[in-house]
Amino acid sequence: MSPPRVLIIGCGVAGPAIALLLKRKGYSPIILEKVRQLGDVGGSLMLFPNGLKVLSLLGLSSLATETAPNLTCLRDISSNGTEIGDTKLPATWRAKYGQPACGVKRTALNLALKEACLDAGIPVLEGWKLKDIIETENSVTAIAEDGRMEEGAFLIGCDGIKSATRNLVLKGHGMQEEDTTFTNLTQAGGMSPTPSILKQTPGMMNWYGEGAHFIAYPISKTTTSWAITQRSNIEEVETWQQMSVSQLAVYKSNLLAESQTWCEPIQDLIKGSERLIKYGLFDRPQLEKEKWVSEAGRCVLIGDAAHPTSPHLGQGANQALEDCWHLARLLPDGEVEMERKTLKEMFLEFSGLRQPRTAALVRGARAQGERRVVSGTEECRRRDEALRRGWMDELAVEEKWESLLREPF
Repeated sequence: MSPPRVLIIGCGVAGPAIALLLKRKGYSPIILEKVRQLGDVGGSLMLFPNGLKVLSLLGLSSLATETAPNLTCLRDISSNGTEIGDTKLPATWRAKYGQPACGVKRTALNLALKEACLDAGIPVLEGWKLKDIIETENSVTAIAEDGRMEEGAFLIGCDGIKSATRNLVLKGHGMQEEDTTFTNLTQAGGMSPTPSILKQTPGMMNWYGEGAHFIAYPISKTTTSWAITQRSNIEEVETWQQMSVSQLAVYKSNLLAESQTWCEPIQDLIKGSERLIKYGLFDRPQLEKEKWVSEAGRCVLIGDAAHPTSPHLGQGANQALEDCWHLARLLPDGEVEMERKTLKEMFLEFSGLRQPRTAALVRGARAQGERRVVSGTEECRRRDEALRRGWMDELAVEEKWESLLREPF
């Protein structure tokens, strides 16, 4: 019996991770990616212990943990420099969970995962844009816009917030997918030389000011990634592309003017960035767990294709990695034959397990974004005071992180 062929749509974080996990279980995965060549786009992401535990199974956690300072603290600060609250819990996470928390450049992670797949003999077909899916009693066929076809035993859709797989799965359920909704929040982000004030205690730093939230964390021994979230009535296209030289000069000048009353090291970070990206934050309606799985039962959604989230809790990639671990765990070894009904039951068990957790985190991230960015003296005072009260309950802070980081194993 030849290994079951698995079609994986998307080569971001979840696609290569689930491919590598299933390869080890005796499957024959193939990755189909719409981008013709993965390039240097996007910004950074924070890998928490729950996500790093999964990467460690693939031998890839050191990509982040040995190149970037491990977090030792979390801090909230007012834009005028007043301390709102902090914790040194991150310094204990490696001992407690087996992995720390650290930042990583998104493309470095993407390319390392892709390279690991190629090294494992997993084909990665780039420039392969999904158009349709046909499911039969015994197989599933993915059809590209240029007419190419790939057949497999089942298909995993992990092609992001604008997932073509999700649209096709919902179409099979008789549903019309709603367009992504602009949240009226935009982010701009860059990477800068780490200011001296941030070098001694590596942390995830949050600054709160008038109509803006600023976050920063290290992604190497010398580089800090940062992003500013603001409100906007103008919908920004989510391209993740770098600004041009002229755009960069104008935007940095505007940011510096807007943040001139903010404390150190905000202006140093803005000035030090040689590249910037700006993007809108979008949302999608929550999917019921049954809708993660195609009606015919040979397709399942994971990662942002199933539960797209705003970045305010830093859990997007980490939850996608949790998805990968649970799905690989629930599927039998590759030499075990599965009927379509059995496969669908396994997929529904997976979605039933994951949907409540991811839905709660998506709601939490959305609410966090709304709370962080407020305008007006009184609204800002209330926000900062609410944040301060939250830090005072040390047990609640610890329990919050425990609920996140003890997963998935």
